[in-house]
Amino acid sequence: MPRCHVRCRHCMTRRCLKRLPSQYIRLPACDVCGRRNYRVDRYMNRRDTGKARCDCAGYWFPHRRGSLFCWWRADGSPRYPGDPDFADRNCEEAIA
Repeated sequence: MPRCHVRCRHCMTRRCLKRLPSQYIRLPACDVCGRRNYRVDRYMNRRDTGKARCDCAGYWFPHRRGSLFCWWRADGSPRYPGDPDFADRNCEEAIA
């Protein structure tokens, strides 16, 4: 079943629903304003997030490529120890 990205019509907060809004009998309430009036966010539904996902050991969870401790840059090139933009959790100098 496809997920559907929506925006609240009142406060413009983004949310991801498990189903299409038309398949709900009663839509879930917005976490910010509490209303139940959403519109489909076409931009979020069309974007390809598969290219940005990374599973390297820089983080213990799936994360966006190019993050601070990620072993890959956003353009796809690898980061190696000694590079100026390489950060390591175990090195105190990288965090400071």
